Amino acid sequence: MKIQEQDAYHGPGLVQIVEHKSFKALNRGSAKYGHYLVNADRHVFAKYSTKKKSPWSFTFQLDDLSEIANASKVGSTFVMLGCGHVTVCALTLVELQEVIDLLSKTQQTLVVEVPPGGSCHVHGTSGKMKRAVPHNAFPAKIF
Repeated sequence: MKIQEQDAYHGPGLVQIVEHKSFKALNRGSAKYGHYLVNADRHVFAKYSTKKKSPWSFTFQLDDLSEIANASKVGSTFVMLGCGHVTVCALTLVELQEVIDLLSKTQQTLVVEVPPGGSCHVHGTSGKMKRAVPHNAFPAKIF
């Protein structure tokens, strides 16, 4: 099977999840590419940016927003942002809602910036997160 670019960028985050001591299972969350179900009760939506350096930008199309909103009704929901080959920034649903509007009728954009030696600073269409996300928050945050 030919390797697709998105597979290569989802891989590092998925490996970290699978190697975590609380990991039990990884399944497809829905027909949406990049929607994973971890341990049967945690919805993880993977997005990636191929840019080599900060800042990294992520676009959430209307179908992304709808799928995330629907998943949040039935289980814990997270977004796993692959920032080049530098870091994985994971956001809880509450953190995601600080920076984008899941009920928006237009696409939403989120940006992750990492200053030299710093944590992930996240802002989006709806505002800026109050706190930075440490690199070592992932994958434990999922569990």
